[in-house]
Amino acid sequence: MDQDSKIINGTNFSLAKAVLAVLWQTNEVGREKLFGHKYIKILCHNKHKGTYRSCISRLCGEKLIKKDYNDIIGLTELGRKAALFAFIEAEARFHKKDQKWDGGWRIVFFDIPEHKRKYRDYLRKVLRLVGFNEFQKSIWIYPYPVPSFLKDLMFEYSIKPHVRFITTNLVDNDSDLKRIFGLV
Repeated sequence: MDQDSKIINGTNFSLAKAVLAVLWQTNEVGREKLFGHKYIKILCHNKHKGTYRSCISRLCGEKLIKKDYNDIIGLTELGRKAALFAFIEAEARFHKKDQKWDGGWRIVFFDIPEHKRKYRDYLRKVLRLVGFNEFQKSIWIYPYPVPSFLKDLMFEYSIKPHVRFITTNLVDNDSDLKRIFGLV
C-alpha cells in the first residue's frame, strides 16, 4: 500500500482520534450519528463492535469525553485540545489535493523553540498531509488555498508567535516549484 493510500484509508488513525475529531466538529452526538460519521466510517472501518465500546469507555476513563444518561457523548474541557488536534488530522486526510491553481503561492515558515518541539513536529506532519513541500528548512510552500483547519493549527496559542503565513502571487524562478506540484 503506498503512502497516499495509507493516509486516505486511515492507517495509523486510531478510533479514539476519530471519535475525538467527530466530537470537535459536532460538540456532542448520539451513538448512531457518531458511528455513522465519515471519519469513523472511512478512517476506522472494519472494527469490531467491542472495539467501539472499549474506546468510548477508555476515553471516558481518561476524562476526555463524557456520556449522559441518554448516551449522548460530548467533550470535556480536558478533551477539547486533544479533539482539536484529532480534527485537524482527520480533515487533512479528506482535504482535496486536486484543486485548481489560482496562481498564488502559500508559504508557511516557522521557528518554534526546542521546548515546543512536539508542536513543531506536529505542524510538519500536518503540512505534509495537506500537500505542502518543504522549500527550505522550516519553510513550506503550497500552491492552493490553505484549509481553515490548518490556519486553526498555525494560530493555535502555543505556536502562534513562532509561525508566519504568507500568500503571494510572485515567486521568482518558480518553474521548479510548478514542476514539483504538477502545474506545468
